[in-house]
Amino acid sequence: MRTSSAARVVAVLVSVLLAAVLTGCASTSTNAPENGTTGVYSTRVVVGALVSQTGPLPALFAPVVTGARAYIDMVDAKGGVDGREIDLAYTLDDQSSPSIDASQARTLVDQYHVFAVVAVATASFAGGKFLAAQGVPTFGLHVNPQWMDGPSLYGNNGSYITFTSPNVQAAFVAQQHHVRAAAVLAYNVAQSQQGCRGMVNGLRRYHVPIAYEDLAIPAPASDLHADVTRMKQAKVDMVVSCMTLSGDVLLSQTMRATGMTGVTQLWATGYDENAIRQHTSSMQGVYFMEPNVPFEVTKLHPGAYPGMDQFQKTLKRYFPRTLPSETALAGWTSAALFVEGLRAVGRNLTRSRLVHAINTFKSFTADTILAPVDWRTAHTSSGPINCNAFVQAEGKTFVPVYGTKKSVFSCFETPHPPATRPISVLNPVPAGVPPT
Repeated sequence: MRTSSAARVVAVLVSVLLAAVLTGCASTSTNAPENGTTGVYSTRVVVGALVSQTGPLPALFAPVVTGARAYIDMVDAKGGVDGREIDLAYTLDDQSSPSIDASQARTLVDQYHVFAVVAVATASFAGGKFLAAQGVPTFGLHVNPQWMDGPSLYGNNGSYITFTSPNVQAAFVAQQHHVRAAAVLAYNVAQSQQGCRGMVNGLRRYHVPIAYEDLAIPAPASDLHADVTRMKQAKVDMVVSCMTLSGDVLLSQTMRATGMTGVTQLWATGYDENAIRQHTSSMQGVYFMEPNVPFEVTKLHPGAYPGMDQFQKTLKRYFPRTLPSETALAGWTSAALFVEGLRAVGRNLTRSRLVHAINTFKSFTADTILAPVDWRTAHTSSGPINCNAFVQAEGKTFVPVYGTKKSVFSCFETPHPPATRPISVLNPVPAGVPPT
């Protein structure tokens, strides 16, 4: 019962590809883990992090450590777990290189002897196969298909992803706006095209006419006048984009300059406080889909989503200069899953016991932040219910939309509702969907 993260995978991987740094190959190992208690001491458990802290997109990945450390500091301030503090002792930088990522994963395990890797956010995650082969519990930002490489790898909102399954959310937004002619845009790179293929399949399944489709825009986008002219001629009234934020902003600006107004827009990326401050006019009315409750619920619904309230409060306490972000939140929820696993195991801690315990969790929400993740199946399937939170840009902030009176999440049947009737949000929301 969780969200599809294909759009986020697309947005991140496309950004990385545009930076032209993904070169090299990964090495893997099939050696069995030497000791399931590596890194476990009487008063502490030693863990590490693997992050793209340098390279083309450090601002995108680095906050995962901030979020994880904020959660760990909060737990350690209360005495840790079963008499052990969590020592996030090593944070290694893969420099946005697959070969270095694989090497640094080995360093964490073979040289620094960490028990687990609790914060991963990388351009490639080439070290995933090695960590999976070693049975090292690993947690982090789910923007790489490699999270499906083994049962000890835990993406922040599930580890499974599919690019081509019909995207019901895009079709739902189209139906809400009675769209008569949709357009779908993507870059001429595989990741962007794959993500938008799910959008195309969803629109077609639910009989939303696609009047214009360009999945081969040169990346990065520098001139979209030709696309906008053709969309205007086709009387497009909704645009779905799998480009990066810069491409989407250029699209919005070009549409406005050519008099193409009143068009519904759904972007794969851009839910960011800094982005809306910088591109306020270009982002007005744009829709976004999130796998977690929006940050805005803390002000709009104080106390309803305690996990999000605690995240923002703790982040402000330990890292007052850091704004809430999706990546920082991924670090927080990853650390929360690790800690919940530790508590389930108790003092007799080993890697295999931790993995077994987490893989029996039926409904992990990080205390109302996520739609329930069923870790019994989350490595290999998307589950029976698909939940997202929709937000829309309004002024210099974002506003949650759709959902129900009970929850900001909009939940749909999966693999997909019948195509013979309009798509509707499940109401009431399924049991376990926050708040409960």
